[in-house]
Amino acid sequence: MPASRAVGIDFGTTNSVLALSEGVGEPHIVPFGDAATFRSLLCFYTEQNERGHKRVVGVAGPEAIATYELHGGECRLIQSVKNFVADDSFRETTVYGQRFRIEDLVGVILKQLRAGAEKGCGDLGHAVVSGRPVQFAGSEANEELALKRLTLAYNQAGFSDVRFVEEPLAAADFHLRGLQENALCLIADLGGGTSDFSLVQLIQSPEGPRRRTIGHAGIGVAGDVFDFRIIQNAVSPKLGKDSFYKSFAKRLPVPGAAYNKFQRWSELSMLRGSQTLRDLKDIRKTAEDAEGVAQLIYIIENELGLQLYRAVGHTKASLSTAEHSDFRFRSGPVEIESSISRTTFESWIAQDIAAIMAVVDRLFTDTKTDFAAVDRVFMTGGTSFVPAVRRAFDQRFQSAEVITGDEFVSVAAGLALNGRARS
Repeated sequence: MPASRAVGIDFGTTNSVLALSEGVGEPHIVPFGDAATFRSLLCFYTEQNERGHKRVVGVAGPEAIATYELHGGECRLIQSVKNFVADDSFRETTVYGQRFRIEDLVGVILKQLRAGAEKGCGDLGHAVVSGRPVQFAGSEANEELALKRLTLAYNQAGFSDVRFVEEPLAAADFHLRGLQENALCLIADLGGGTSDFSLVQLIQSPEGPRRRTIGHAGIGVAGDVFDFRIIQNAVSPKLGKDSFYKSFAKRLPVPGAAYNKFQRWSELSMLRGSQTLRDLKDIRKTAEDAEGVAQLIYIIENELGLQLYRAVGHTKASLSTAEHSDFRFRSGPVEIESSISRTTFESWIAQDIAAIMAVVDRLFTDTKTDFAAVDRVFMTGGTSFVPAVRRAFDQRFQSAEVITGDEFVSVAAGLALNGRARS
């Protein structure tokens, strides 16, 4: 690989993006088929080798989706694996009898991301600049552990030289490259697992523009939590949530913990074969809403997480442009339909947006900066499309120019530019 070529990877909760920066000019976003993003999705299946021994095979991205669509419930699907990297309690999972550590799972994604990119771009070399959230997802996120696991995963993918840059700073390197004047800027990276913020000062000088970082802030609340609210309010009540069952002549509520796991993409991926699923099967026998609980079990056992994700994602995207959207999820005995208004959806996520804006407020308090001093707000990441999120920033920064664009690729592009500047 040419010495002037830099690789930037934005490994995301929902999607990952790989960018190259070669010498001069704009960074190049590597496409995967017709898409600029690589789905951060894993699918495992088994096959027999020539000796008849079972082998566990893991695939990611477009190949994972194709494999799942071909084999369905015969596969094991894992989504939002990035949410586990800072979780000290999650050491490994067993897939078809084979153990996988969190770095192994991430490693499968990164290896296939690299292999897909090299088909059209040639060898990517051993050095990479990777994005990292300001605050990893999880109530007790272990940053040191997360970076160690991510480094090991990159090593598995052939990158021995790994450097991490906060994702909003990478987006800053991309968005600020064309500014010709001094400017105080807030970069808001609102993704699937985390919302991260960097406050930076762009300073023009005879030697060229330079960026001074004033402060960072982040929170593990973003698009996945918005998805959680849709499932919590529109799906789970049709599947036995808040109903009752009998145990030794006692009328007991169906445990909410099962639904908390079901409503999170990363947890849903782990429910098949779990004690939670075994408990649900026992509860179904005496459940007042036995049909609803049975449908919940059906979704888990048949690995319908991807179909559910698509239905939720379609509804969320529709509500970004329309005042109403019809949620529909149908598979086998499960038929769930609900009409959701944007007003209703915004009431569901109001507490989450408030939590995000509280982190923004803390950043400005900690750095002793006035909101009115901000010249520009750059919003990136898929969650920035949600109108209520955009409105919250418009209201908070009324004197600033709020700018969107390149929401899915700006972080990766900035990482590649950062790598080129360092080299």
